Formats: sequence, C-alpha cells, structure tokens
Amino acid sequence: MSNKAFSIFLQDMRDGRTHTELTKCLDELLAAVKNTGKGGSLSVEIKIKPASRGQDVDKVVITDKVSIKVPSPERGDDFYWLTDDHELSRNHPKQTTLDLRDASSAPPTNLKEASK
Repeated sequence: MSNKAFSIFLQDMRDGRTHTELTKCLDELLAAVKNTGKGGSLSVEIKIKPASRGQDVDKVVITDKVSIKVPSPERGDDFYWLTDDHELSRNHPKQTTLDLRDASSAPPTNLKEASK
C-alpha cells in the first residue's frame, strides 16, 4: 500500500495542471449551480497502465481526464401566431387591433375633507 496521500498525488499529476484544472472546473460548476438552481457534476478519470510489456512492471503511465457537466439555465418558450401566408406574428392575425389611449388624468388640485 502506498503511503503517499491521494491529494499529494493529484497535485503532482502533470506538474499540478490536473489539480489546477479541477480547481477551475469546481469553481465554474459551483457558480453554475448557484445561478441555475440545478445540479451538475465534476469527474476525474485516472488510467494507469504498464509502461512496458512483461511481468516485471517497474514503470507505469498515468493519464487523466477531467470532465464537467454544467447545468444550463432554463430557456423559455416563445409564442407566435401563424398567418395565412405562413409568416410568424406576435399578434393574432384574425383579431382587430384596439386603438388604446392614455386614460390617466391629472390629480385633483383641491381636495375636500369629509365632515364627521
């Protein structure tokens, strides 16, 4: 059994580049989870194989793969009407439009008090 802690091995991997990449990915993932309210994942895969053929293995080749699944924000739907000419319209093509105007009036200048 190895006496070297996994965290030390991870920091040594590819001269610290794996550890740096994992740190950046974790930061990105945490920000995305906070912004979207959805979960994501961060994975590291480590492959180890002998460096040479034969029974006496004294060297190994170690490769790593970091993958991140960042949650994406919800994309809303959009609603359109389809016209007889096969065009998209925001307004119902068979409904007439109303000429609306501002109905607000100036506030009264003299206020009266109600007697008790």
